[in-house]
Amino acid sequence: MFFELSKLLNFFISPVTWIVLLLIFTFRFKKKKLRKICLVASIVVFVVFTNPLLLAYVKYFSVREYSMQQTACTGRHYRLALVMGGFATMNKETGQMRYEQDRADRLWEAVRLWKKGAVDRILITGDPTSSIMEDGSTTAGLFLDYMEELGIPHDAFILEQHARNTRENAAFTAEILKRQDIRDKECLLITSASHIKRSLKCFEREGLHPDFLPVNVCDKPHSISHRTFYPSWEVAVKWQELMNEWVGELVYKIMGYV
Repeated sequence: MFFELSKLLNFFISPVTWIVLLLIFTFRFKKKKLRKICLVASIVVFVVFTNPLLLAYVKYFSVREYSMQQTACTGRHYRLALVMGGFATMNKETGQMRYEQDRADRLWEAVRLWKKGAVDRILITGDPTSSIMEDGSTTAGLFLDYMEELGIPHDAFILEQHARNTRENAAFTAEILKRQDIRDKECLLITSASHIKRSLKCFEREGLHPDFLPVNVCDKPHSISHRTFYPSWEVAVKWQELMNEWVGELVYKIMGYV
């Protein structure tokens, strides 16, 4: 139930949804004043939430704390890289991987560290590439075969296949670590910079304090030109992802998950 409600909430915190609803109200309201207010509001929302420069600054300042405090040190060795899911799905017909938004580097940074010997194994929690679906099916085999073609053997991975949100990612991973007798400081948590804060709090709730490595880190904009102000629908989608983290953290606090 919580999972379904969270997906519905995602729909309503989308700037695209706001613009569409405001335009609908513009034509549905009978009073001219209300129609004008809705039209102006839709224009304002469009201008604000499709502006790349504004998003760049907001995202930079919202993740700067964790981007600057990453605790993955050169030469440090870990038994496990804990990769938060949500980065891809598998195409059952072609066996290819289809990436979600800007999350692919969660996986590939873990693979890079494995290849250089910085981590022994990679634990992936709650990713559609390996999760068990409601009908009992899974594409875990396809995922493992795909990675093996790239030179990463099946036994390099531990797949946590049941988590559907960040809270469950932490809870189910904690169970695996306990069974494998792996301490939290022997683990490196890898996820998007905007997702680090909520992830760490969920792991802390389970009594775990792993080191962390944020990916998809945002740099402060260094140059501004006329192109910086060109509207982009892609920016509106990225705003939704960022606000999802803000709202998600608030909901988790209310529910007592963090």
